[in-house]
Amino acid sequence: MFTLSIWTVMSPKSPLTRLRALLKPSRWQLETSPQPQAYLLGLRGILTILSLLWIFFETFIPTLVSNGTEGPTYQKILRCVFSPVLWNESLIRSFFFALSARSICVRFLKDPKPSAYAGSIIRRIVRLPITLFAACGLVFGIIGSIGTSYIHDFKNVLPNHSIAVPGVPNDALTGLNSIFDLFWVVRSYYYQAANDFWPSQTIWMVSLIYQQSWTVYFLMIILPYTRATWHWQFLALFSLGAFWMDSWGWYDASAVLLADYVINPELRARFDEGLTITDNWKIPYALPGAAMTGVGFAMKYVWTALPQYIDKELVLHPFLDLSENTNRAAFAAADPFARVDNGLVIFGILLLVETTVLLQNLLSARWLVELGKRSLSKSILQTSPHQHRLT
Repeated sequence: MFTLSIWTVMSPKSPLTRLRALLKPSRWQLETSPQPQAYLLGLRGILTILSLLWIFFETFIPTLVSNGTEGPTYQKILRCVFSPVLWNESLIRSFFFALSARSICVRFLKDPKPSAYAGSIIRRIVRLPITLFAACGLVFGIIGSIGTSYIHDFKNVLPNHSIAVPGVPNDALTGLNSIFDLFWVVRSYYYQAANDFWPSQTIWMVSLIYQQSWTVYFLMIILPYTRATWHWQFLALFSLGAFWMDSWGWYDASAVLLADYVINPELRARFDEGLTITDNWKIPYALPGAAMTGVGFAMKYVWTALPQYIDKELVLHPFLDLSENTNRAAFAAADPFARVDNGLVIFGILLLVETTVLLQNLLSARWLVELGKRSLSKSILQTSPHQHRLT
């Protein structure tokens, strides 16, 4: 009996053995592999969990997520304390965007050949449309069959005024055309027909990520054929121009620059040495990363306490004051924009992860890596609504 029990516990298929395997860091992606690092997939896995947490609260306890629905005082306090860090829709969406830019350039930067470059483009062009056509066709068909009256009833009974009722395509051709437009629309992402038909109204994220991928493709093809010491000047100049216009390009350029410093051997050596303050004083990049993360979260807490100032950071982008076609209010209402607070948190965390082996090992746990492999699709399917300007 005793021998049998020991054998059962230590058996390769025992629950204890399986748990240890899940918690063990994933080493199947070597540094020389053209695939993205395992810890990036683990980071996506964490974002998937936070997305699930956000949609649960948004659906059943909306006061924990937004002030659109009245609720008990303790829920409002919990929202102010925890939502900027744990279930912040704006931060989660922006983090997925930055990780996409950080990941799609890895294969080409590690193996700068025409086939690797073409493969990076073709895979995204093929995979995204096929997946979306299949998913949207199924969802639109179900909604068209059962209707949306039960969603109205749910909103009134709970009550929950934070979620939106999806539209229903008039016919199959309308639904097909809305899906096709996802890959052509370059502005007003929130107001696409496909996004209105999608139950969670988050399909616009795919459209934004797809369009901004071309910025990454443009930036990454230049790097292998120029001096490594010039890379940061080029990408910093591009980021400055994109920041002036408040384009998502400064997220793209920052992500590509970080990937370049991690992958390029010459730049990696400088990255490991730390940030030069003086000739005799260098500090590890983890310190600026921690400072950026702290400042970004501090800004998010300020916007949570003073929501009327949430879009005041747009004053940092001179283009909006000089343009004759838009202004700050119209710009904030029309499209998702690259927020400064989110950018500080995202790239601060990425700096910490890229420079800290312990964090990389924790994020490389197999269960997080497996969860992160389909993280964006899980998030879009799970995450709900239109509260795109939450802090």
